Amino acid sequence: MIKINLLQPGKKEIAFAPAGLPVAEEGKKIHYELLALVGLLTLGIIGFMYYKTTSRLSFLNEQIKIKEQEKRRLQGVLKELEENKKKKEILTQKTQVIEQLIAKQVIPVKMMDLIVKKIPDKVWLTKLKFNGSQVLIEGKALNNNLIATFIANLESTDFFKNVELISSKKEKDRGKKRGMEVYSFKLAALVNTGENNEAKPQGGVR
Repeated sequence: MIKINLLQPGKKEIAFAPAGLPVAEEGKKIHYELLALVGLLTLGIIGFMYYKTTSRLSFLNEQIKIKEQEKRRLQGVLKELEENKKKKEILTQKTQVIEQLIAKQVIPVKMMDLIVKKIPDKVWLTKLKFNGSQVLIEGKALNNNLIATFIANLESTDFFKNVELISSKKEKDRGKKRGMEVYSFKLAALVNTGENNEAKPQGGVR
């Protein structure tokens, strides 16, 4: 039995799908894939920025804590320095008071010692007042020359300054030299206490 091919040689039948369907589906698929890729990239960028921001924020918070701790430490140091400064001032004041008390005790002793050494014979004291840096001396002498010598002797020291004769009068002695004519005198002087006492002595030392 003989079969005869009636089709033209070299031609094949081609089956076509309905127009437009495969191309549209492929385009939608590519579109969705691009959207997904863009979404992933966007999420990645946002995630990276969030990580960087939170890391920076954590670093700044840590730095703030360190600075606050340092500030508290420095405040404690400053407070301690202020307290030590106040303690030093109090101790300085106490030391000055003690030194002044000691000086007040030493000065009268030194003053009496010098007066005893510098008083001439035939001159005797009847009263001695010391107030701060001034001294008032009252006494009697047989003559005015002895009083002048006494003044000169006091001025020859560095302890007495501006020795002045307040008064000198002749009178009958009522004490040891009863009935004898003597000169009753008053002297005022400044005492060198180490302070500034350049002012003239006041006659009314009390």
